[in-house]
Amino acid sequence: MKSGLFYLFDTLGEMEPSQFYKEALEETQYGEELGFYATCPAEHHFSEHYGIMPRVEHFLSYVAGGTSKIKLWPMVIVAPLGHPVRLAEDCALIDQMSGGRLVFSVGSGYRNYEFKTLEQPIEQNADRLREITDLTVRLWTEDEVSHEGEYYSANKVTLQPKPFQKPHPPVYVTTTREDQIKWAAERGFGIVPAAGFNASTLKHDYERHARFAAAAGQPPMEIRPFFKWIYVHEDHETAVREGTQYILRTLMAFAQGGGRLFSMLIGKSNETWNEDVEKPEWLNQRVEEVMAAGVTYEDMVESGWTPFVCGDPEHVAKVLQPFVDAGGNYFMGGFKCGPMPTEKVRESMRLYQEEVVPRLRMPENLVFPKPEPVAARATS
Repeated sequence: MKSGLFYLFDTLGEMEPSQFYKEALEETQYGEELGFYATCPAEHHFSEHYGIMPRVEHFLSYVAGGTSKIKLWPMVIVAPLGHPVRLAEDCALIDQMSGGRLVFSVGSGYRNYEFKTLEQPIEQNADRLREITDLTVRLWTEDEVSHEGEYYSANKVTLQPKPFQKPHPPVYVTTTREDQIKWAAERGFGIVPAAGFNASTLKHDYERHARFAAAAGQPPMEIRPFFKWIYVHEDHETAVREGTQYILRTLMAFAQGGGRLFSMLIGKSNETWNEDVEKPEWLNQRVEEVMAAGVTYEDMVESGWTPFVCGDPEHVAKVLQPFVDAGGNYFMGGFKCGPMPTEKVRESMRLYQEEVVPRLRMPENLVFPKPEPVAARATS
């Protein structure tokens, strides 16, 4: 089991960004000591309190200089907001400076105000993501690259330097759209399932990727990520009380600008729900309505739909195990929720690494279904 440290940089108006960045670096350094696999910063723009990280490439360079082993796995770079040549340059440089620790992890973006301010049409984000990613890989692996696409062009461009990793860094795409999963799998790219809040949805996306990859003659995805916000404490009641206090504030801040995405993720959970498990009625509602309806953490755990987990090590391992059984072998944890004191973050990280991970049991001989004709449909 691999583990990563996800950072949203949600100050919630209670912490200076400079202090958040400093603590994120120091927590990443501590995570490296504990054996964490990666640090995972999220890109966001123009929010006063939520997601204050406009260039994850800069943060990853900052981290690269203060670490030696931990992977640099952005979650994500919003590729359609940039230019492919500059993006390819920046990421190649980070890969060189870090000695080959970059994972090129991209997404299409979902906050309209970010696109509007940067004068990019959000309606084109998925198509732009594909063109940028394909062109970036070419720039990393070819010389004198020429390209005339729908949105971008290049005329005999030779990138210097090229990435440290050969032929190029691993490529992952965060998505819940089936056509995007198919596109990524056919190119040998991995996916980060955006809607993996319940195990059946996560398994659905892994299986789809495996089928599409096999049909295209691509290797299976060896590292299969999944995400949750998380808080671990030795005392279960304390963990639930303190964890929900911090995590729900982050979720509500997310809903203010990303409610449409969250509703689409809930929709994907509904579509892929395990028919043998009763689906809670409240899952059809918007996230704000779920919280207003008084849905508790215990209700979420009972249902199996868990965007976050908090508890003592035994409980946390019990909640995470179905996602491991579904095929997940790389947990991206949002350990720092809002301005949570770094002492609490570090202790949660330690308990997770030392007492949760050893409890998780990886499934033996995990085999995904063989390829079969599967029509890709553009879902949310």
